Amino acid sequence: MTFLPLGEDDGVPVYPTSTPTLIRELAAAGLVAETWHPAAECEFVASRGPVTDTLLQIVAGVGSSAGWYALLSLLRRRTGQVTVRAVVDDGVQRRRVEVTGEAADVVEALGMLDPFRSEPS
Repeated sequence: MTFLPLGEDDGVPVYPTSTPTLIRELAAAGLVAETWHPAAECEFVASRGPVTDTLLQIVAGVGSSAGWYALLSLLRRRTGQVTVRAVVDDGVQRRRVEVTGEAADVVEALGMLDPFRSEPS
């Protein structure tokens, strides 16, 4: 899984402060996760514009079912408001997914959108 920046500030990629923790959690689960840019070149911020400190934001590129299900697993352990923006490439098509809400509701919505499911729901 590759975490993508929220944007750039004077050419510096800006990531949520939660990104390094999420990368460590995924690594502990045996998955490869990293930021799109080298961490030393990034800025990690707690809030950006209207985004509050209590909102967990995840911006990721997901290219495998393992990454998708790991993301859902991470979210199942969360509470409160989350925003997930993901670019999903299942080998057939690439699409953008964005879901915001309570963590449990986001997990449910992402489960229904599952691009790696072998059978339609």
